Parts: sequence; C-alpha cells; structure tokens
Amino acid sequence: MIVLKKEDLNSQEGMERAFRGYFVEAKRQFEGQFNTMLGTELEACSYEKQTVTLTMAPQPWMGNPMGILHGGVTASVLDMTMGLLCRYFSGGYMTPTVSMNVQYLRAGSLDRRLYIRAELTKRGMGVCYALGRLWEEGAEDRLLATSSGAYYVTKHI
Repeated sequence: MIVLKKEDLNSQEGMERAFRGYFVEAKRQFEGQFNTMLGTELEACSYEKQTVTLTMAPQPWMGNPMGILHGGVTASVLDMTMGLLCRYFSGGYMTPTVSMNVQYLRAGSLDRRLYIRAELTKRGMGVCYALGRLWEEGAEDRLLATSSGAYYVTKHI
C-alpha cells in the first residue's frame, strides 16, 4: 500500500512531492496491474485550486473495434484521477469510488496524447466529490469526456 506522508498534505510543494512519489511507488508496487498499465503521469497539480492533471499516451490495446479510444479506458482514467485527488485532500486515506457519472462528448484517437484533469468540489468527513475532464493534446477546449464522482473516505488504514 502506498502511504502519503502527512507533511506533504498541506502545501503546493508537498502536493507535488506526494503525487510524484505516488507514481514512482505505484509503478514499483503495482507493475502489471490495470492502473499502472494505463501509463498515466503527473502533468501538473495546484494545491490552491485543488486540481491535478495527468497525462497519458494511448496504446493500441486501449482501442475499441472502431479504432478509437475505448469508453472503459476513458472512464477509468477519469475515475483514477478524481480518486487520487480525493485521496490527497482527504488526508491520504484510501478513497474507493461510491458513484461516478461519465458524459462522452467526442471520440478519442489512439495517436494523440491525452490529458485528464480532476477538480475537487467538496470534501466531507465521509465522502469527497470531484469533477473530471479529458481532452487530447492541443485541444483543451474540445473535451472528449467529462465526469463527476463521489469517493468514500476510509479511516481504517
């Protein structure tokens, strides 16, 4: 299990350190598991705005029979990004998904880098809420999908 350090949970520098450390440790601990196979990387984060942006290069296995980005991959990267952000702002506790809604707006290609941004909307004692957006490189104004999610804040780590 990846543990976030309490001293990294209250500043921009700490947030950057926590997310960079998370991705390094996740690659080591969870090699071959679904989330690490997606190949997401930290692009940016903002403690003040309560956002995180990840990036990934789609792989051929992420396509559907129509040759476009599979909707399950779209949902997964949005869910993972929102869940990671909720975990960070919930004090490092695990935050499994309670519910999630995805709106598919455009087909995603397999040959353009993707960007996934999550924004915290509410943090409660038991549930955390976030919004997500997915777009292709160079086209932030042409969203492929949007999402909203609720994440349970565990306290029994």
